[in-house]
Amino acid sequence: MIFPTYFDSKKSLNLYGLTKDFNFLKNLYINKKLPKVLMLTGKKGSGKATLINHLMFFIFDQKNYDDKINKLKKNTNFYNQFSNNIFENIIYLSGSDFKNIKVEDIRNLKKKIYQTSISNKSRFIILDDVELFNHNSLNALLKSIEEPTKNNYFLLINNKTKPLLNTIKSRSLEIKIILNKKETDQIIELLIRNFNLNLKLDKDYLNISPGYFLKFNFICENNNISLNDDFLKNLSVILNLYKKNKDVMYVDFILFLADCYFNKLRVNNVISSKKIIEYKSFVFENINKFFLYNLNQNALLNAIDNKIINE
Repeated sequence: MIFPTYFDSKKSLNLYGLTKDFNFLKNLYINKKLPKVLMLTGKKGSGKATLINHLMFFIFDQKNYDDKINKLKKNTNFYNQFSNNIFENIIYLSGSDFKNIKVEDIRNLKKKIYQTSISNKSRFIILDDVELFNHNSLNALLKSIEEPTKNNYFLLINNKTKPLLNTIKSRSLEIKIILNKKETDQIIELLIRNFNLNLKLDKDYLNISPGYFLKFNFICENNNISLNDDFLKNLSVILNLYKKNKDVMYVDFILFLADCYFNKLRVNNVISSKKIIEYKSFVFENINKFFLYNLNQNALLNAIDNKIINE
């Protein structure tokens, strides 16, 4: 499946919401108080990566950045280099891509980190999904993070999907990105208007981040999925999509589908709260086992069918 460009936070010319957080980071940089190791923590899809990227726009392409509305005015030379991950003063790594990175790769990265940057300007090492980096990789990077050189800054993005090494957390200034329901709805409304979305999800009844709303709405639209359809039917469709490209987004969407299904049972008083907790635990446990151990798809569907649908 080909995903739209707005899925890529590096290509977002607009920053949606998070104005206070952006101004705080911008002022830290202007006043030369930006910490050497900064970590943004929050729900996946809350805009942390886009926030970091717009800080980069402001720092490296200030003449083309309108910080009154937090927007890069046009596709600039810097933007094209940055969005294609070839701008020399920014090193971007994602834990979702580097879970199996070798220690030797980290050693090569460290050599690059210690090289003099272009024009002796600041260099930013952005570690997205930092909680997904394997421990050996992070330990190999630890000295660089503990003792960053004069012009090196580490920007960590933690989605809290897994526990993070305490040695990393203790050396970071942590900023928590938290969106309340009103802020989330406002950002989603902006996204709907800006991208002219064909809505398949109802934001008023969902408790998901703006980024997840964008992605899940796209999946529903392109695969004719309705949350009102049979749960096992929807689950089968998404499992087949996952088999084709192994995108972790489908894992997140499956857990979202299960959550919606059980919420609907709870609201409609179909079964007791005790049973919902039992069934939900069973489904989540078996879905996680399916992905962890690459189990048989039909066996998973039959197990859920026998436990929940037919019980």
